[in-house]
Amino acid sequence: MLYMSQNVEAQYDNFLESLVSKLGKIDLKLATDVMYYERNFTDVEPKVELDIHYKIGSNLDKKKYELESHYMVAREGKNGIRVVGLASLADLVELSKDPDIERISGFATCASY
Repeated sequence: MLYMSQNVEAQYDNFLESLVSKLGKIDLKLATDVMYYERNFTDVEPKVELDIHYKIGSNLDKKKYELESHYMVAREGKNGIRVVGLASLADLVELSKDPDIERISGFATCASY
């Protein structure tokens, strides 16, 4: 039984490593929560609250303006923007392609507006 447990744990670790390598800048917990809600509540995208951390020197006013067409947006600190809205994992992956973004964290719920 111990061998089976270790085998399952090793598979789980490999799964997590694979996700991290594919998700890059997106927090693993956020991504798995979004995937869970997308699969279990197919009638609406998950509601997300994102903390987007940008590289020092990024033009946050421009970034904020670009995000406002899809989300409610607020500046947070010197290098951050907080975003609230509906988003799929595909939306998060697309957002993370911005070379000025260092990381995206936050949380997701199945609640909508």
